[in-house]
Amino acid sequence: MLIALLGGGIAGFCITALIFLLTFWFPAPFKLLIVLLLGMLFILYEFKVIRLNLPQFKWQIPASWLRASQTKNMMVWGFILGAGFFTYVPYTTFYMLYVYIGIFEQPYSGLLFGMVYGLSRTLPTLAIVLLRKMNVLSDEQLIKRMWRAKNAIHAVNGVMLILVVFHLMMTQI
Repeated sequence: MLIALLGGGIAGFCITALIFLLTFWFPAPFKLLIVLLLGMLFILYEFKVIRLNLPQFKWQIPASWLRASQTKNMMVWGFILGAGFFTYVPYTTFYMLYVYIGIFEQPYSGLLFGMVYGLSRTLPTLAIVLLRKMNVLSDEQLIKRMWRAKNAIHAVNGVMLILVVFHLMMTQI
């Protein structure tokens, strides 16, 4: 988990610092417009009104890397998983929050958000391992339940984005 925190923190800082450097000179109304438009697009995406190609690599760790020690494998996997954008990112709140932080906050806030995100990426894996060890559910049952929850999780993300956009409209205007 510590490696995922590190990966998330480094990625969060780098992403928000880049956004900050690209936008710090924009006038405040233009920054707000960018974030609101992006938020609206992401809301439409989460409720399956439109399709977007989100920036992500959907990268898998190469099989050749798995020949190393289990400790090294877990460290590499944790770092990549924690960073987020190297793998599949199914929810747009990830992007929305990084853009918001990069535009309206300082890059060190991205470091903290990245660490929280990195930790959150490890929690489902930890839950699966614990459930597997306790023999609560088989791997197949776990996968089926996770797959069924996908639409509900997208809906929750859509609602969260609506709240973020509403909050921005109320506090930034």
